[in-house]
Amino acid sequence: MEKNLPENVKSTIDLNGLIQIALVVKDIETVAKNWSEVFGIPMPKIDYITPPEQCQIYYRGEKSFSRAKIACIPLGPITIELTEPDEHDTSWKEFLETHNGNGVHHLGFSVGSDEKRDAVIKMLEERGVGVRHYGYYPGGSYTFVDSEEQLGVILNVKPHE
Repeated sequence: MEKNLPENVKSTIDLNGLIQIALVVKDIETVAKNWSEVFGIPMPKIDYITPPEQCQIYYRGEKSFSRAKIACIPLGPITIELTEPDEHDTSWKEFLETHNGNGVHHLGFSVGSDEKRDAVIKMLEERGVGVRHYGYYPGGSYTFVDSEEQLGVILNVKPHE
């Protein structure tokens, strides 16, 4: 049984699978520097996401050629992920435009396998929560679902950590 759930309720997403809190930011260099200074940690490496020829990204059903900037900050079992979108249409760009600035874009959950990811996506779609953005990169994949209205935040369902 999952923690903190009544006996007759079974979670469809492992609550212990939370691995990521992702922020979309306008200026990744400034925000990364601020995290570094506030927490006394090394400045995280800022890089571009995997190039389109190696990473297939789809946003609202259409291929995207985004080269967003990204930085990861490990904080115990959770990673803070910073993303600065580029001009291409993505969930990150949509978030920045609709929220008028920096904010929490998604919570990332590792569900363990491609099959479990597909089952979680199906369960969410049955509840009216569709896929917003997904991508495949060397060694992994991610799926952002449109859960802001229902949950207050987008969920990122990852088959593996």
